[in-house]
Amino acid sequence: ARGRSAEQNAANSHECEGPALQSQTGGQEEEFEGSIERLLRRAREPNQACKMIELAQALLFLAIPMPHAFYAMLWTKPNVWKKVAKKTKVPPVDLLAIVALCMKVVQFFSFVFYVLTLLGADAFTETIRLAHPATLLFGGLLFAVGQALNMGVYATLGKDGVYYGIKYGKKVPWVTGFPFSLCPHPQYIGSSLSIWGALWPIIRVFPGNLMELSAVGVYWSGMYALSSFIESH
Repeated sequence: ARGRSAEQNAANSHECEGPALQSQTGGQEEEFEGSIERLLRRAREPNQACKMIELAQALLFLAIPMPHAFYAMLWTKPNVWKKVAKKTKVPPVDLLAIVALCMKVVQFFSFVFYVLTLLGADAFTETIRLAHPATLLFGGLLFAVGQALNMGVYATLGKDGVYYGIKYGKKVPWVTGFPFSLCPHPQYIGSSLSIWGALWPIIRVFPGNLMELSAVGVYWSGMYALSSFIESH
């Protein structure tokens, strides 16, 4: 009786141990699968962030040359724009001013989107908070000088002069005073200075992204240099 009881107890204990072992094994498998899933999720997150940065960079690097290619076409083939303006029943200069404003808005939001995607949603507030006052002052000075040159061009040439009115029969005066007395193509130089004025504090606060941010400034300035070259020939 004792032998049978011991055998039964042993059998019962094996039966109880079976599910426990299976449960333990199943738990280990679930934990392993969970860790793999977490690793894959962590791997996907940087990839998604990189893809967003690449998308934002592509949008910006398409938006930057957009007006310059457009202006080059208008400068070299003004009759094309005349036909477009005639169909819309809007004077060529006025129509160009509207289109130019729209392209500037696209450039602005593309730039903001790229900076926020690259550096984080608080990039601009962090720049203002962390930048040295001298850095902010220098960046502000560059931006202010650039805008002063831009406003000087608008004040002396007017809308007809700025938006290629000379190509559409408008009388545009030849100006030798400010800002043309300071430098050639003051509008383009002023725009480049404004861009670097905006970039400078961001670069100083986020030095780890020096190459990416500097590439934006060089590329943008290069487009202005190309436009000035085209308009000089």
